[in-house]
Amino acid sequence: MKKILLSIITVIVCAVSYGQNDNKKLPSLGVNLFFNDFQTAADVRANGLANVVRDKQWSKSRRMTAGLAISYLQGLSNKLDFAATLSGSIGEYPVPNKLSTNQQKFILEGAAMVNLKLLSDKYYINPYITAGVGASKFKGYYGAFIPIGAGMQIKIVDNIFLVANSQYRVAVTENAGYHFYHSFGVIAPIKKK
Repeated sequence: MKKILLSIITVIVCAVSYGQNDNKKLPSLGVNLFFNDFQTAADVRANGLANVVRDKQWSKSRRMTAGLAISYLQGLSNKLDFAATLSGSIGEYPVPNKLSTNQQKFILEGAAMVNLKLLSDKYYINPYITAGVGASKFKGYYGAFIPIGAGMQIKIVDNIFLVANSQYRVAVTENAGYHFYHSFGVIAPIKKK
């Protein structure tokens, strides 16, 4: 009896495991417009989130630096995607404990994350949460950060998605700056099923 029960459970687990990967994301490339917001993050750290929201200083566009990013995504399972992003912009990166020169220079950031989706890619609207690790370069300063956030993907046609996400990038090293990162873009597969 135990062998029959074990065999049935094994068949069910194999069937479920096989079925779960039917809707995983194909290897895909994306192009994103993003906005870095260092000032709001500094205000939240200094004054608290409630005060920033009450004073209506939450992520105003004049406080943000725009840039472009390319991303690579690939499904690990039907609800878990790997995402790598390389982004660049021209702006001022406030390196902590360093004298600010107010110079607009190139900011390069890279991040590797996992996206935990609520649903599989067969659904048209799919929210997700994201977390990972990242690195930044501004002038001669290198830093590391942890991106934590949430997003939404909207299916346009089969395997092509509009994506939007917001992240809070937590500084890990002394040369990294706390900031918000908001991005909007489109992703499409680079190979067919």
